[in-house]
Amino acid sequence: MNPGNADAHALPHGTAKRTLPWIFLAGIALSIRLCRLDHFSYWLDEVLQTFTIRSSWHDLWGSLRRQGLHAPLDYVLLKIVEGIHPSDAVRRIPAALWGTGCVLAFGALLARRGGRPIGLACAALLALAPYHIRYSQEVRPYSLGLFLLTASLLALDFYLERPNSLRLGLFYFGCFATIYALYLAGLVLFITAGSLIVLDGFDSEQARRVSARRFLLWSPAFIAAVAVGYFPWWSVLLRAIRSPADSAPPGFGFARLIRWFSYFGFTGQDGASLGGAELLFLALSVTGAVVASRRPRLRFLLPWVLLGLTTIEVLEHRHSEFDSIFHWLPAGLGLTALSGVGLASIIRVRVLWPAKALLLAALMLVDVRSLAAYFRTGRPDWRPVARYLASTPAGERIFVENPYTLFCVAHYLCGPDWPPCKKAGNREVLAVHGDLPTLLQAWDRRRDAWLVLAAGPRSEALRSWSSEFPSVRFPTAEGGGGAFVRRLHAAGVTR
Repeated sequence: MNPGNADAHALPHGTAKRTLPWIFLAGIALSIRLCRLDHFSYWLDEVLQTFTIRSSWHDLWGSLRRQGLHAPLDYVLLKIVEGIHPSDAVRRIPAALWGTGCVLAFGALLARRGGRPIGLACAALLALAPYHIRYSQEVRPYSLGLFLLTASLLALDFYLERPNSLRLGLFYFGCFATIYALYLAGLVLFITAGSLIVLDGFDSEQARRVSARRFLLWSPAFIAAVAVGYFPWWSVLLRAIRSPADSAPPGFGFARLIRWFSYFGFTGQDGASLGGAELLFLALSVTGAVVASRRPRLRFLLPWVLLGLTTIEVLEHRHSEFDSIFHWLPAGLGLTALSGVGLASIIRVRVLWPAKALLLAALMLVDVRSLAAYFRTGRPDWRPVARYLASTPAGERIFVENPYTLFCVAHYLCGPDWPPCKKAGNREVLAVHGDLPTLLQAWDRRRDAWLVLAAGPRSEALRSWSSEFPSVRFPTAEGGGGAFVRRLHAAGVTR
């Protein structure tokens, strides 16, 4: 046999062997993220984003500039998709694609920095992470922002390995796109990329060390170029930063740390529990942090997590926006990376096979149980409430406790266009903002009416007053115990 031909046949086989695990992970990640896209309804933020992208281009830009809370890239891309008149499920497909891309870029980055086993372990954990699956199934900018964050770091690593104008351009485009997609992803990118460049300035490989130091020297010019590209949106961002907070600053304590390990771990639960799943994730993350501290090219994970979480926490205290856990998503990715590093380091140990088998079995059990719970009851469904209200007499007015509930009900009762329920022929729906006198003044006592109590600010006075009226419960909607639809009987009412 010709040795040259043997080598020619061996190379594709080796390439396929290296590629197949990534193809398998991509298939798993995409399949999970496309699963049951239409099983749950939109929640408030998805409803509001849909209202925005269905408006004209002029109104879309005006709305984003007035609010200032959201960068425009995801809205622009979904506005283009809106041209095919998508269903609710189809609008979620781009987020599923960005989420799958994030899994691959994340794994490739860690494989290049720490070796193939670490990259595959990190990609596998992210592919099955409940928090990442959730935000890969939402009409929101988080999936796109996380993908661009990881893709930008991957482009930077390629550039530091062998600098050229194409790789520098890809990194620039990644930075540019990230800050136009998600503010906090841009912030975490600045922290993580800066840490990676500084640490690579001391790398054992001379070429990478020289590349990092040269980039660091010219970094002010690079940052200035990114800032110039962001010029059209600077005024919007600065106005958003100066705007008053929407809620009181959250308290900080041990429970808050537990919350991070609970949510970004294997359960995806936004709470302060510290059960077996949380302890397992904590142990893997601590192990990963120890390993990363000893491996120069993985040390950038420590500032990604520590500086990322701390910086967002400080911002949340100075400019709180309802203390929502998804604000920490760009930094939470770093926790998944540390747990993947910890898992790979344990698996590579040549002893204690029974213990390793038990660990993998525990991980699979926790992930399967968490994902089953997520796909069963992990998201709200407002459609049963809307269908029920649509079946009631058209002349009977509908009151809702607060604007949160108004938008969610109106989207499915009256359609996805703004303003909700204001077009001729639609049902009349009014948010009473938890104020009982407002409801009594707006209610025509000659007709029955309906009151919807669900997510958003609760009014105990309104709930107490209406408690004696007949009520139908919809447990799949948002709110403590779901939504309650109460029929307000006009006859004989003296209260």
